[in-house]
Amino acid sequence: MQRKGLQLYTIRELCEKDFIGTLRKVSEWGYEGAQFAGFYDLQAKQLKQALNEFGLKPAGSHTGLDQLKEDELKRQIEYSHEIGNDLLILAYLAEENRKNLDDYKRVSETLNHAGHLLKSEGLKLGYHNHDFEFAKHGETTGYDILLSETDPSLVSFELDCYWAAYSGYDPAEFMERLGERLVTLHMKDMAVKGTEKQSTILGTGELDLTTIVKKGNDLNVSWFVVEQEHFETDLETAAKENAKVLHELLK
Repeated sequence: MQRKGLQLYTIRELCEKDFIGTLRKVSEWGYEGAQFAGFYDLQAKQLKQALNEFGLKPAGSHTGLDQLKEDELKRQIEYSHEIGNDLLILAYLAEENRKNLDDYKRVSETLNHAGHLLKSEGLKLGYHNHDFEFAKHGETTGYDILLSETDPSLVSFELDCYWAAYSGYDPAEFMERLGERLVTLHMKDMAVKGTEKQSTILGTGELDLTTIVKKGNDLNVSWFVVEQEHFETDLETAAKENAKVLHELLK
């Protein structure tokens, strides 16, 4: 099923000012889901009520490495159950957790442990990439370690198409490599200006979005999630335009 989501990190400045009001706008702009990057101290019951009112579904929740451990993970599980979210995604690795392959192996252990607990609760765990996972450590990469050292039944992946392309990979080909482990996609186009690469509104960059979407459908991706980090217009205009382009791509 093709579903359009927005990673709320894209519009975090709006969320900080008025989280519930911004969720209403996300629905009005044409998104079916919100992918969370924090909950702005909102109680789960209040968020669930807002999501129901606006017709939005949770499209996953980004979290940090420390939040996948012990009591903090249990709190996230409880919150996720209350709002109807079935996917937690490790969003980012701080530099001290990715200096070498042993670091990636330790991260993989944490992911397997958290994934086991989440699975027992009927939830899923994913990993979201940037560019640093693709850096070479001898003959391999951090991403290679994450793939090989995590249990496919416990850990899935959210591929950020922009960062994959930024690192020299064809996103659609990389999606094929992930196969059934690919659970969601970050739809983020890439503009190249001289030697600079930046994220941009979908359809205005250089990525082959049609092929990416087709491959995503072939692999039964659950959510196509818009994310943007560089802007030449205001946040609301960018979010609206991204929703419109993604809707056309998913037709």
